[in-house]
Formats: sequence, C-alpha cells, structure tokens
Amino acid sequence: MHNLKTALITGASEGIGRCFAEVYAQNGHNLVLVARSKEKLELFAAELSTKYAIEVKVFPYDLIPVDAAKNLFDDLLTQNIAVDILVNNAGMMLVEKLHQSNNQSLNNLLQLNVQSLVNMTHYFINPMIARGKGKIVNIGSIASFMPTPNFSAYGASKAFVLSFSEGLAEELRGTGVTITCVCPGMTETKMLSHAEGLERFIPKFLKADPMELAAQAYKASMKGEVVFLDKLANKAIVQWASHYPRWMVRGVNGLFSRFK
Repeated sequence: MHNLKTALITGASEGIGRCFAEVYAQNGHNLVLVARSKEKLELFAAELSTKYAIEVKVFPYDLIPVDAAKNLFDDLLTQNIAVDILVNNAGMMLVEKLHQSNNQSLNNLLQLNVQSLVNMTHYFINPMIARGKGKIVNIGSIASFMPTPNFSAYGASKAFVLSFSEGLAEELRGTGVTITCVCPGMTETKMLSHAEGLERFIPKFLKADPMELAAQAYKASMKGEVVFLDKLANKAIVQWASHYPRWMVRGVNGLFSRFK
C-alpha cells in the first residue's frame, strides 16, 4: 500500500479531473474533490466511495477568487484533512482573438490557470515538505511548448504552468516531494468540444481518451517524472516545435488557426 493516502483534485466534476479522481480511487487513495457544483461532486463522491471503498470529501469551491486557495486550505485544516497529493487540474480555455475577448473572461482565465494554481501549490506544499513526502500534479498542455494563435492567453498560461513546474521540481529536490507537469494534447472532453469548432480539424489519432491519459499520468507522477506527454504524436509535435525556428513554428500555427 502506498504511503500517500489522500489526493485533492481540483476541477473534479467533469473532464480530465473526473478521470483523475477515478484513477486515484482505483489505486486506493482517499479523495478530496473540488469544483463549483456541489450537486455534481456529491453524486460523484457517492459513486466512488461505494465502488472503491474509499473516503471521499467534497468541497464546492470556485477557485477564481484570489482568496479561494487560502480559504480551501483553511477549511481542510479545520477538518484535520492532510493532503498528500495535489492535482491542480481546474482550468479554462478561451478560443478567440485577444482584441475580441471579454476582459473579465481573460482575467478569470489567468486567475484560474495561473494564480490559483500557484496559490494552491504554495499553501499545500509546506505541509508536504514538513512530512517529507508528497506530490504535486499540475495540468499543462501541449500548448505549453508553442505559441497558440486565437487562444494566445490560454497557451501562455500553460507555458507558465510548465516553466513553474520545472523550476519548482529543482527547488524540491531532496525534500521527498515531487512535481509532475502533465501536458496533454487534444483530449476528448467538454473543453475540446467548446473550442469554437477547432476540434473538427484535429485528426482522430491526435485525440486522447481522458481515462487513458489520467491512468498514464498517474503512473508518471508516482515515478516522479517532471514532464509527462501522453502520446507519441504529441511528443513528435513538441520535438518539432523545439527544434525548428520560432518564426516557422509561429507561422505554421498561425496558418492552421486561419483555417478554423
């Protein structure tokens, strides 16, 4: 039996987050599920606790407000819930040109994808270091590695997640706490279906099954891998983006975005 008993998963009511919850439950972890919808979380929690004989706690939180991470941390502290694994999955995507974007939506995206992730990590990492064990799993994207015209703010937020995770991995060396940045490509979730028609131009072989992704990412994080890419095609795309001139990568991505 692993000694990392409890996993907290944000954005756990649907998509990749829901799949992560299922995978951690399959592997015997107790769960803390966080998302905005209390009803969805409670139904899912009842299903998981019955199916896998684990403890599942539900915390309905909107993580966009700047004080949300601290309030959640304090809430768990008062209930004596120690988090051994933090999965920072909650996030949002906007597919539109920046000058056409709503300012509040942009701020919400950056707050959730960047600031909330940093705050959650900051609050939950210290108890892990004190115990000498723990894992942080941050959800980046294949967009972390390249510019993303028509959803530039989203791509930039995921580039931040990758850089933050890699830097933190070195800070944590020798503490017993590891960090893994999971960088999915196109995954068949509701977020992809809301990508303003972008999904229609993506070949089937590039689309990942979210349960398979979560299962592979779980294994990678338990082994302490710092960066995880889930498909051979995604690894090839990242290699291409890393080795060709930036003007070429930028231009090809821009051309693709104009065909949407």
